[in-house]
Amino acid sequence: MEKSPVVMAEEGEHSGAKELAKPKISMSDLMFVIGVHTTKSKKLTLVESGKNREFSHNDRFQIEIVDLSRFEVPKSSMDDVMITWEVVYKKDWQNVATIVKARRSLDTNLRWLFNDLPAPEDLIRSGLTADVKVSLNGDLLDKISLEIFTESDKRYLSPDDTLRYLQCFFISKNYMYIQSL
Repeated sequence: MEKSPVVMAEEGEHSGAKELAKPKISMSDLMFVIGVHTTKSKKLTLVESGKNREFSHNDRFQIEIVDLSRFEVPKSSMDDVMITWEVVYKKDWQNVATIVKARRSLDTNLRWLFNDLPAPEDLIRSGLTADVKVSLNGDLLDKISLEIFTESDKRYLSPDDTLRYLQCFFISKNYMYIQSL
């Protein structure tokens, strides 16, 4: 069995780390909000419900928004683009975690890889990055793909690992969140 890259230990525990239990939240508890804002006043906000996402145990977590060319966001307006990725817990819009907020040129030859995923308050994590990919259909933005990658073992997080990471923003507990090596 493959070891999860995300492990925990109770604060003050000196016996070492152990594998995390099953996540306390599910995909159906979450909504994913992706924003694309260009300098030419184009603003696109996409909401993807987690309950519409189905993953098998061995899948890697990926949110993919396709067929965006119908919104007519041209490449020429993407010299300076802000992309945001927020996660909303339980649809109350009061529990929101911003995972990615970055501004740069939207060049599909470059990958939108971010090295600093936010650490939940009072928790430690290292080596997690957001992998944001964009693609065009002709001259129009057509697809955005979002995944979480671990630098230490060069692999993408599974849905359960992603839920373990995200639940730390929404559920308080006395655990330290540690990246296993």
